[in-house]
Amino acid sequence: MPQRSVRWGELRAPELRALADADASVIVPVAAIEQHGPHLPTMTDTLLGTSVAYAAAERLVADGRACVVTSPVWSGLSAHHMAFGGTLSVEFRTFAALLADVVGALAHHGFRRVLLANSHGGNTAALTTVVEQLARTRPRLRLVTAGYWQLAADLVNPLLETQRSIRHGGEAETSLVMALRPELVDESRLADAACPDPRDADDAFDEGTYRWRSFAERTPSGALGDPRAASAEKGHRLLDRLAGRLAERLVDPAFWGEPG
Repeated sequence: MPQRSVRWGELRAPELRALADADASVIVPVAAIEQHGPHLPTMTDTLLGTSVAYAAAERLVADGRACVVTSPVWSGLSAHHMAFGGTLSVEFRTFAALLADVVGALAHHGFRRVLLANSHGGNTAALTTVVEQLARTRPRLRLVTAGYWQLAADLVNPLLETQRSIRHGGEAETSLVMALRPELVDESRLADAACPDPRDADDAFDEGTYRWRSFAERTPSGALGDPRAASAEKGHRLLDRLAGRLAERLVDPAFWGEPG
């Protein structure tokens, strides 16, 4: 029987048992609810992460491969955004415990391949630690984490006119929201949001160091980049490339650490 939906919450328990028996890959979108400048909704990371996951999973199912996407874990690590208001954030211990329980439930039901698909930069280091901890206690589970924007950087960055990568509330994210939920974008505030990211300068370099900073130290608007270059057409092209690359990786044995 064809897979009726890629969305876990829309499926019935017998259908999900069948997907586990079919060795389906599971995508767990891990996101955030946080300010995204004066022009984008606080659900931006959650919207984009789930949309890319759904689109990738639908490609796999159309190709006869089993894949399912859970409801998003929207409770990310966003303390650096608190200065702007509108942000909901959790501590690492809460984040790690929640993901451990979600992964544990998936393993209990017999799923063997789980991707914690990140859509918020502030989750990256924490997700690496979570995967390291869980992998040691569940050696039979293929557990991977990756940021959707990182997997497809070589495909999406050439589409951008004003920035070198996907930035917080900038050209790319604004384009994606315009494509997915245009009514949530306040286009009258695009100029107010524009704030250059030093990483996009010709002389930008990586110092190889880290210190925690409030996002208010980096931008007065809460956004980085120039959303004035955004468009819905660009957003559709970005989504196609992001979803396509994720789908490619999900069927690659090397992605899961398995022999080819």
